Amino acid sequence: MMSDQQVVGVVSVNSISYVKTLFDCYQSNKVVVLLRSEDDARIDLLGVTEVISPDATKGWFSEHYDFSVDDRLAQIAFTSGTEGEPKGVLLTHQALSDVTERLNLVMEVNNQIREYVGVPANFSFGLGRFRAVSLAGGACFLPQNGFNPLEIREMLSNDEINAVSAVPSLWRVLLNHKHIFSTEAERLRWIEIGSQYMSQAEKQELRTLFPNAIIAQHYGLTEASRSTFLRIDKLSGPVLESVGCAYGKTEFKLTDSGRIAIKGPHVAKTLLIQGEYVDNLDAQGWFITSDLGEIKDGYLFYKGRADDLINCGGIKLSPDALERDFREKLGIKEGIAIASVADELMGNAVLLSVLNSLNLETRQLQEAMHQVLLGYGVNNRRALKIQWVDQFPLTSTNKVQRKILAEQYLQTEQQKSSSDPAPLGTLQQTASTIGLSAVELEILSIWKQILKTDHIDPDDNFYDIGGDSLSALSALIEMERQGVPSDISRGLLQGLTIREIAQRMTQVDGADGSRHQIRGQSVKNSLSINIVRGFMVLLVVIAHWHQGVLERLPINDPQAVTNFFGPLLAMGTPGFAIIYGVGAGYALYPLFHTDPDRLKGILKKTFSLLLSGILIMGFVFFWEKLRQGIDITLTDFANSFYSVLTYYLLVTASIYPVFYLLSRFRFEVIGALMMALLAYLLDLIVFKPMGLLQTEGIAEFVKLLFSAKYAYFQMLSGSLLGMAVGLTMFRCKQTFSDLSYLFPVGAVLLLLGIVLSIHQTGVDNWFVWPVSTNFIWRWVSYAGFIMILIALTEWSLGYYDKLKPVYRLGFQLLAVTGMLAFPIFVLHELVIPLKTILASYGSIDLFSIAVPIVLIGGICVYLYRSLYVSSFK
Repeated sequence: MMSDQQVVGVVSVNSISYVKTLFDCYQSNKVVVLLRSEDDARIDLLGVTEVISPDATKGWFSEHYDFSVDDRLAQIAFTSGTEGEPKGVLLTHQALSDVTERLNLVMEVNNQIREYVGVPANFSFGLGRFRAVSLAGGACFLPQNGFNPLEIREMLSNDEINAVSAVPSLWRVLLNHKHIFSTEAERLRWIEIGSQYMSQAEKQELRTLFPNAIIAQHYGLTEASRSTFLRIDKLSGPVLESVGCAYGKTEFKLTDSGRIAIKGPHVAKTLLIQGEYVDNLDAQGWFITSDLGEIKDGYLFYKGRADDLINCGGIKLSPDALERDFREKLGIKEGIAIASVADELMGNAVLLSVLNSLNLETRQLQEAMHQVLLGYGVNNRRALKIQWVDQFPLTSTNKVQRKILAEQYLQTEQQKSSSDPAPLGTLQQTASTIGLSAVELEILSIWKQILKTDHIDPDDNFYDIGGDSLSALSALIEMERQGVPSDISRGLLQGLTIREIAQRMTQVDGADGSRHQIRGQSVKNSLSINIVRGFMVLLVVIAHWHQGVLERLPINDPQAVTNFFGPLLAMGTPGFAIIYGVGAGYALYPLFHTDPDRLKGILKKTFSLLLSGILIMGFVFFWEKLRQGIDITLTDFANSFYSVLTYYLLVTASIYPVFYLLSRFRFEVIGALMMALLAYLLDLIVFKPMGLLQTEGIAEFVKLLFSAKYAYFQMLSGSLLGMAVGLTMFRCKQTFSDLSYLFPVGAVLLLLGIVLSIHQTGVDNWFVWPVSTNFIWRWVSYAGFIMILIALTEWSLGYYDKLKPVYRLGFQLLAVTGMLAFPIFVLHELVIPLKTILASYGSIDLFSIAVPIVLIGGICVYLYRSLYVSSFK
């Protein structure tokens, strides 16, 4: 079959070296066999005499090749057939060259092309792009870390690229973030879209985003690559739903069964199946595919795969092969079935249907299938969908009907997405169809409503699916409103899954239900942030009240005591600004990309809460001034509403555009640090001098916002430092198992801040309180201290289950304090004004101080108890 040609095995690697190795073999008339590893069984099967393992080099490839067009064998690629058996596809130089020539003709490519190849070079689509660009005399760029819209934007801006190729699932990612592109989008001249379904609306959206690009989509298989082309930039209307028409000598038709048949010089004539060479064409030279289609006016409309093959993000998967590997992984023989199900991002997802009688946990199934899919190059957990069923739909020959399983799953998902949360009893009927109890369905429905997403599994916890402390509180309130027992809320903030919460509700003795547990790294990280936030809140309260306490103690020099604790007392306000930023970077910024509507809802609620607090405080302060007999001016009235809360009101109103600016950076952490420095410079150079201006009324209030102790840009610089920390925590969540990496970085920053303070003002300036402003050395030092504190807290929580109850209680109360930060600040600020107001009405000193303390204390106790019970009880 291979005559006298040398057979070379090349290990499949996504790299420039892989491309060059294959092209050099083509030039030397060697037959290339694509291998999975250096000891692949295909080596002996095909008589491979040399094995080459290319290195992992990425970057630019600009070598020009003139490829052979003869009918000698060029390569043998392998793919999985519908029965899960490896299938070799024998491709000649003529077949490969015909594809390349038609492709370049359709896309009108010239030697000016500089392409960003957004798919792996060792996949058929990616290798075809390198071949086409090399023949045209252009250059290709293989990204180091895969497809990245931000990298594409930057390279377009720098005129480094003018072409991009990617599969539809990747183009959907880009379109979801199309706001990041501006005029640089007009520089894109060529686009090729891989063989996977893409809707008419998506194609039109892509054409609008890149108005000057030639956009081509193809349809093909390994046995017949790029059999049709669709010039999206030249067409409109329903024809955009098609996969195009034939070019050159290619022909296609439909068989009597509706399958697509293809003929042309690019079609592989021979296959290798189970060690035997077999003809791939029928007697008339047609290749009969397993794909269903429809032809209208010469355009081919793809209708799906007749053999259930799963096209997951451009990677073609056999359900039979997946079932075989999955059973081997778990050591089971039956009870599962795998099918293809439509997915808006991946094209097709892997649907794993499991019999209820199978005694396995969903989490175990997820991990095992994730490992199997990794072996096929799929590293996306959302590519897997799981449903539990009572029995499989079977044919008369006892074969599982996969399409019916997929239809059942889609119907269930549609029912859930179109219905509001219903009473417990009305959900009972649906429970049996997907293997969930009515209680589990009730919780699932509420979480979907709060998080506004359908991508929730009963074995997810609230934080792993994007929940945060604010949305958790919303979920608790919604649960209570709908009459859900409080047992549910007691598990929500602990990181329990839907199944675990439901199981707790049905426990008779409740033995394990009363002790709080930390489940998962996300919960531990969020709890650490809340604990540190609570510590900062306490520092603020102590800083405001401690002098009144010291004055009543037998101490000769209270100010000396204050100065001694100056470094801690002065840290409260800037420290809280930093930890606020940590929470925003860790929990809120990811929503900017994944769920902006939910982010806007959170910000609106926070804004309303802060505005209410500011108005209450302003009213009480104004009332206090009136009772003191002070002549009230417009300036006094306006300034009654100024406090540190006005900064948080402003930053809440402006955080969405801040996130937008961060998203424009290729590396958001670096962007946050740069913006922090810029905000500090603006405060120091532009707004700080405003404090010397003589103003009155509203102008005075505005001046305070930007130049006083809680000046917007100065505080923002600290919050942006915190955002850099929060973003780092979020980005490293999947890489590191803990937050220990924060400790050395925090220590360096703390020492750097101390050194800067010594050079600028001397060490004595640490031991001063109150401080009028926070210079850069304080921000750097406090950012480092908070990083250390977060790392130590997270480390301590690793021993949470082993701690004595009193220590666990301490952590819990600090976390509740962090969650109640803004209410606590408002309430503690009201004590002294209320005392002054009561005294003005003739109340005795003891009564005037006791009433506010009892009133405010009672409110605090109620808030603490409510949140503590729902979070930790």
